[in-house]
Formats: sequence, C-alpha cells, structure tokens
Amino acid sequence: MADDSRAVLRVTERVLVSAGYQVVSAEDGREAVRRALVTKPRLIVLDINMPELNGYAVCHHLLTQRRWDPRTPVIFLTSSDGPHLASLGDRFGAYLSKPADPRLLLQTVRTLLDPQTRKHTNQPCFLSG
Repeated sequence: MADDSRAVLRVTERVLVSAGYQVVSAEDGREAVRRALVTKPRLIVLDINMPELNGYAVCHHLLTQRRWDPRTPVIFLTSSDGPHLASLGDRFGAYLSKPADPRLLLQTVRTLLDPQTRKHTNQPCFLSG
C-alpha cells in the first residue's frame, strides 16, 4: 500500500488488517519500490500522485526488475480522475476513487486475489500507482 497521505494509509491499512490481510505501507514512490521488491506482495494498492516517484514510475521500476512478477495486480486508489484510469484499472487490476468505500475495497481485493475470479492472470502489469 503506497500513498503520500498518512490519513489514507492509516484508514486503508486498518480496513485491510481488520479483514485479515498483512499490509506493508510506504509514503512515497521510492519507498514503495524498495518495500515491494523485498516483500513481493500478492497485490499492490497505490496512489498515482506521490512524491519521489509517481505511481506510473513505481510500476516502471518494478517491471525492470527480473525478480518482480509482472502479473501482480494493482489497485489504483487515487483522487486523480480521467477516462484512462478506469481502462487501466480494468486491464491491470482495479481503479477506486478516494475516499474508497471500505466494502468495495475489500471486495476488490478479494476478487483480485482469487484465482477463480481474477480475469487477467496472464496480463502483465505495466502500471502502478
């Protein structure tokens, strides 16, 4: 989970932890890359607009690493808006607007982690937020 807002990090982490998920948080893009490469998460929740590296750059850096699984789904959790975000979310995971409804966030996480419902298991992730 990467977001430059500590409030968003705390709330989102609380929602995910209360549902039984382990969460590794980062407050900027560089930290997100470092932690993702060490922990190799099954899913990433990312803001697009972050200091140091934005979400797109985070994904680019991860994809240049051989040890990174490009099929790792990404949930773009952002206050940014634009028609491209919905299509990117559909292709690489999901796009949720801030503030995300906790039930929708958990439903999205479960869907993306369930191999039976995950629609893009062989689709590489070219973006992260």
